[in-house]
Amino acid sequence: MDGAPSDSRTLRYVAEITRKLAKMLSRTRYQMLVYLLEMTAVEAESLAGEPDSKRTLPVKPPRR
Repeated sequence: MDGAPSDSRTLRYVAEITRKLAKMLSRTRYQMLVYLLEMTAVEAESLAGEPDSKRTLPVKPPRR
């Protein structure tokens, strides 16, 4: 599962699922969990929208 977190489709799926779960829980008394799920969805969408070059670490040339 290497590289899965950088896949924008996976991140958008995570956002969709967490939003659905938050919507189901919003009818209950677990408002802090609902807030956490919403923030997770927002962060996943934000990461999915970033260009891949921002999320990869730069490769340093070997030192001599």
